[in-house]
Amino acid sequence: MRLHIIIPTLNEADNLRELLPVLRSELAGKGKITVADGGSSDDTRQVLAQYPDVELLSCQTCGRAPQMNEAAERGLDDFDALYFVHADTRPPRGFYQDIRTSIAEGYPVGCYRFRFDMWHPLLAINAFFTRFRGLACRGGDQSLYLTQEAYRRLGGFRDMRIMEDYDIIQRVWANEVPFRIMPRAITVSARKYRVNGWYRVQMANLKVFRMYKAGAPEEAMIRCYRERLDPW
Repeated sequence: MRLHIIIPTLNEADNLRELLPVLRSELAGKGKITVADGGSSDDTRQVLAQYPDVELLSCQTCGRAPQMNEAAERGLDDFDALYFVHADTRPPRGFYQDIRTSIAEGYPVGCYRFRFDMWHPLLAINAFFTRFRGLACRGGDQSLYLTQEAYRRLGGFRDMRIMEDYDIIQRVWANEVPFRIMPRAITVSARKYRVNGWYRVQMANLKVFRMYKAGAPEEAMIRCYRERLDPW
């Protein structure tokens, strides 16, 4: 199985220093890694210079969805599956085999459960619920793999500035594409909780999720986050 790992970034140099060695050691000779960058002003280029086998794609449009699509559509025919990984997450060792096995068992789309990189009882509750199928339990931090065929069928990510991960999963389910939540966990950074606290983040997430379900404009959802949370 040829796997294309795509990492959408904007000023994630510090996280890339930790993430890329993990991905490269697992993937060696079995695919490609692309960092789809939205115009970083930090040391992203310097970090990537240490890894000539990792492609740095300077994307035409800044935004997670267009960055992921632009990378995915470059040489799409060369890969059996795509794996979208946020820079502040750490997939478990053996993720390549997890994805390969899941696809072989008839699941062309899937993700992981997650756990946070710090212990807090309320964060542990959040993590526990990611084993369930409900849309509110999903999110891009869980990482998402799609076979080439599934990506083409869905048309990739919609050009959304927010909630693009929820949207594509809804379309997976609406098109009755078999979807698996793999029974292991990806490690997710708790940085926004460290900055803002559990309650503020939960209330902001709940508000924006309700806005999304009600069909609110993207600008309104983005404004809601900016008003309720400090940058992390």
